[in-house]
Amino acid sequence: MTDSAGFSLAVPELWSRTKAVSGQITYSGSTGMEHLLIGVVANPPYASSYDNFLSIEKKARVNQKDFRRLRLERNTFQGRPGAIWEYTFTDKQTGETLHAIDQGYIAPNGTDYSIYTKGRDRDWPYSRKTFDTALSTWTLH
Repeated sequence: MTDSAGFSLAVPELWSRTKAVSGQITYSGSTGMEHLLIGVVANPPYASSYDNFLSIEKKARVNQKDFRRLRLERNTFQGRPGAIWEYTFTDKQTGETLHAIDQGYIAPNGTDYSIYTKGRDRDWPYSRKTFDTALSTWTLH
């Protein structure tokens, strides 16, 4: 899928771009539960994706029931410094455990991109496959 925001990635069949709000673009299927959220922040106010995730995590620990970090690590994504953050939490409405993962990096043009998904923990193999496919096909234009 080629997006007007300047990137392309593969999404599951029958998924489409469902909304774009404040630098966040969502791709999802008909239920909307499983989705990919692409964050696009031009000239970010933080030094790295790792620093950004640390800041967001502080809020998540307060706002997410049963928040549990699985990992937060600096990495390299497409040859650029990045970070990957994975965690679980309990959905306040359903009581189900949700699993989330986020890959961020700052592109050569200075824009911070974040590729994020979350899904029910019981459906995690499907969500993880969708995430891995999105990362392996991610391209900037």
